[in-house]
This record gives sequence, C-alpha cells and structure tokens, in this order.
Amino acid sequence: MFDSRYTPIDLKETNFFRPIRLSDNITLKHRGVLPPLTRLRNVPGNTYNLSTEAGGSPNPPGIFNDSQVETLSKIVDAIHENKSYAVQQIVALGRQADAEYLKSKNLKYMAPSSVYVAENDIYGTKLKSERSGNPLQECTLEDLQNIKDDFVSSAEKALEAGCDAVEIHAANGYLLNQFLDKKINKRDDTYGTQNNENRARYFLEVFDAVAAAHGADKVAVRFSPFGLMGDMTAASDPDDTVQFYEYLYKQLEKRRVEGKGPLYISLIEPRTDEMDMSAVNEKVSNEFVFENFNGVVIRAGNVILDKEYTKKIIDQNDRTLLAFGRYFMSNPDLIERLENGWEINKYDRNTFYVGGINGYVNYEYYQ
Repeated sequence: MFDSRYTPIDLKETNFFRPIRLSDNITLKHRGVLPPLTRLRNVPGNTYNLSTEAGGSPNPPGIFNDSQVETLSKIVDAIHENKSYAVQQIVALGRQADAEYLKSKNLKYMAPSSVYVAENDIYGTKLKSERSGNPLQECTLEDLQNIKDDFVSSAEKALEAGCDAVEIHAANGYLLNQFLDKKINKRDDTYGTQNNENRARYFLEVFDAVAAAHGADKVAVRFSPFGLMGDMTAASDPDDTVQFYEYLYKQLEKRRVEGKGPLYISLIEPRTDEMDMSAVNEKVSNEFVFENFNGVVIRAGNVILDKEYTKKIIDQNDRTLLAFGRYFMSNPDLIERLENGWEINKYDRNTFYVGGINGYVNYEYYQ
C-alpha cells in the first residue's frame, strides 16, 4: 500500500546523489542513510545495552559477547556485499532500563542521579523499580568507569564483527543524554551540570576513550538536543540548550581538527511525531550546529514528507546527510524510489516493536 501523504521529490539536481567522503574507508554514493532503529527482535537475554552491568532490557540486540559478534558479522557481511557500510550504535540505558530485568540478574538500577522519569515514561520504569524493590541509584565513580570501559569493549566487538564504525548514543533520554539534562542530573561532583564543562564531561570522556582505543575515524555520535523522550527537559529552556550544545559542538570540532573525531554528528530534528516546536520558538532548531561544527552532519526526523524542506536542507551545504528511518524500513529500495520519482510504501506502526518478520523485512520492492 502506497503512502498517500508522500509526493515524489525531484532530487536529481540537488546534492543528494553526489558522493561524499566520510573517511579514508567510507565514501558514500549518495546522501541517504538508514539511522538506528531499535525494533526488539533479538533472542531474549542478549540485551542491547553494553553489557548486563550497564543496565538492560531483554529484547533489543546487543554487542558485548562472542556469540553476538558472530551473528552481527553475518549481517555486516551482507551489508558489505551490497556495497554499503555498517555503523553500530552503542548505548547504555541509565534510568530507561528495566529495573525488574536488572533485579532478575541481581544488578542495580542506575542513573546520573536518583531522579525517576516523570513524563513520557513509556517503559513504566518507576513502576517496575518500585514493584521489583530495585530503587534507582546514583552512579558511583566506579560505575561510571565501568560503563566507560563497556563502551570501549563493545566498540571493539562491533569492529571485530566487521562494522566500519560505531555511533555513541547520547540521545533519546538514555544514560549519556541524562548526564546532559540539567533537571535530571543533580550531581554535585565534576559530572554535574553546574557549568558546561562539567555537564559535557562524562559524554566527552566516553567519546575520547572510544576514539583513543579504536581511532577517531571509527567513532560517531548521536544527539537529540530538543527531544522529549525519556522525560528530557532541554526543550523547556531552548536558550540554555542552544548555548550548551554550542559548547559541546565546539569541543567536538576541536577534536575533529586535531584528527580525534568524530566521524559525523547525527541529530534528531525537533520535528518528529513526539514534538514539533519549530513554530513555537524559532530557536528550537538544529541549524546552529553548522556554525560550530565543520564535519558531516546527519539530520533525521520526518524529512521525507516535506519535500521543500528536504531539498532545502540537503543543499544548504556539502556536508549534510539525510536519515530516513521508518520509510527505509518499509521501502528496502528507498533510494531507487527517490531517484526515479516512484511512490513509497506506507509503514505499519503497529508492527514496530512486536517481533517477527512482519513490518521488518517483508515490505515489497517497487519492482
């Protein structure tokens, strides 16, 4: 079934189909990419966080043991055979973990501070914490070192499986994003939010550790500066959010100039289904990233249905990539459809997180 909301976009005269070089090992033929999409389809028990010590959930995929390396390598081999590239996202959950699952593994439930999710608690985290008798605890310095080590070791596993790079997930209300949020991170040590340096410290330590261990050309990052998922609150104070992320982008630009990364910055736009604040406050925009970071930027968030917006942002500079999530899933030949002006399949939201092949690998090709 085609999506009636979509009007074919003429991208042939834009930057979209121009090649772009990300590193010595990665040159893309066009500017369309598939962003990370967690769809809860792995074998229960191999959690998608870094390791059981980092907190977890029983259904998403993971990359912290040899069995997972073996399985992931088959996927990566198929990607490479089709002359594309694989970047594995790595995440620690923090307070968005399943406290009941952690309790079953005799593990504690951790976050930057013992502040529960108050709004948009789609995972029922506080209820599970109370029901299991596994209260949310502030990460100790030892915990933070262990989690940092987990990022490094999981990146090693992903690269061992053949991935071309890894992407550090600091978005969508997960652990690293929690450290960046002033109303959630209540720490009074050097990992608190008293100033920009402290506020960015833990994320930058994680990034630097992974880049030092595996090469900065193999490490990317993802942010959602104005996202609401997981009860993130940065959108409520856009002025503060902009000034902080300006600082963070400048720190990453300094590293990029020194040859220490990142491969790219992936940004979730404030125009997704969960929020569209662009009409509320003109400052709620990711545009300022380009004034502070001169590397490649991936932009994700409903960019395919607004064709004028799509054409505008792909042509505003020569270092922008566009990420299509749901529509790449429902259209395995999406790039061909965009190139030829073909209609696109409608995605089925009801199948996103139910497991199995339906809504995952069973959508039809146009031809």
